[in-house]
Amino acid sequence: MAREPAKPGAPTFLVERQSGGAAPSAPAQAHLLATKPHYASSSSPPPRDAAGGGHPIDELLQRVSPALAAADWLAGRLEPCIGRQLVRVRTPSSVFAARESVRRVEGDEFAAREGVHVALAFEMLADEVRRAPINLAGRLYIQQLFEKSARTRQLVYAHIARNPSVAHVRVRSPVFVVGLPRTGSTHLQALLSADARSESLRLYEMLVPLPPCAPGSARARARAARLGAQKRLMDVLAPGWNWRNDRFHHTLMDAPEEEAVLLAGCGVSMMPYVCLGGVGTAYEAAHADASSKRATFRFLRRFLQLASGARRGAGAGADGVECRWVLKSHYNALWTDALLAEFPDAKLIITVREPLQVVQSFISYSIANLSFVAQHGDGERVSAARGVPRARGARRRAMPREARACGARPLSLIHI
Repeated sequence: MAREPAKPGAPTFLVERQSGGAAPSAPAQAHLLATKPHYASSSSPPPRDAAGGGHPIDELLQRVSPALAAADWLAGRLEPCIGRQLVRVRTPSSVFAARESVRRVEGDEFAAREGVHVALAFEMLADEVRRAPINLAGRLYIQQLFEKSARTRQLVYAHIARNPSVAHVRVRSPVFVVGLPRTGSTHLQALLSADARSESLRLYEMLVPLPPCAPGSARARARAARLGAQKRLMDVLAPGWNWRNDRFHHTLMDAPEEEAVLLAGCGVSMMPYVCLGGVGTAYEAAHADASSKRATFRFLRRFLQLASGARRGAGAGADGVECRWVLKSHYNALWTDALLAEFPDAKLIITVREPLQVVQSFISYSIANLSFVAQHGDGERVSAARGVPRARGARRRAMPREARACGARPLSLIHI
């Protein structure tokens, strides 16, 4: 990656450009292979399609297990008769149960105003899910995501309310990687996190934050192993789900991960938004509104304070040098005003990639990740109802004239 000079008057932003086909340096390759071993799982790249480099997109479409497919078929017959969904996605009770703890930590005014934003975000997203063509397995999956993320926020605030000293831990000049999805931001976060003076949130601690435990501890390893086993159970719902998703975003419970997992507890940055947000919906407008994200970044600060305390207790920073947090979430690019209001000393890194590759890769990843929730196993039904045709048309219009003339289909290939 070649570093572009920062523009005068914008010292907060560090701009990084990822060249289309440039190979990473030898040290970068070594670190990526150490932290992401799946890149070394094949000695040669998979065969490419003759039309322009890629694999048939049919490989990405998920299918639910036969048992769940039968349950979905039965639900499709029963629900019209009873006039309601058998599994109705709704706002978790933890959203409202957290209000007292938030009030004790943040004050009455903050809790009252921002609590409305959080509850409204959950309700609007739940409404999108209820109206979308999602199968029974998908509704179960999304409701579980709602419950777990909201419960995490409730537990963290309850812990801080009982231990007020946590709210006084300093968070020094965090670094945020905020480029678009599929622009190399995961690689960049892994590289920056390899520095001994840097820290990143691990997936296990965002999923199960209490009791706090530092990375590498026996408790952390046991927690990561248990959560990893639970993640593998997704293959019961959708056979091959882990393999397909790891082709795009390989996740390890004890490795750095983006804080979107954590911020879902505020009703934002959830994976269902990728295919359910739609174009022109109320949720899309609310999700992009930075003025309603104060609670989101305040919760992130509190979680960083909690995680910093766990690391200090394990000896991190014992040499007197404070570690700097390296964080990554693509959604943060929508809310930079709110982010910098909460973290005025933050540094932002923007990753950039050739736009057509970004669109192609992002659509492929969305299909691979969530096509199993489509009603009756039709993996394109959700995307057809939720705005992918617009991306498809933009992709085709941007294709070279020669490619259009020979009949190349922009979504017939995947791009990782």
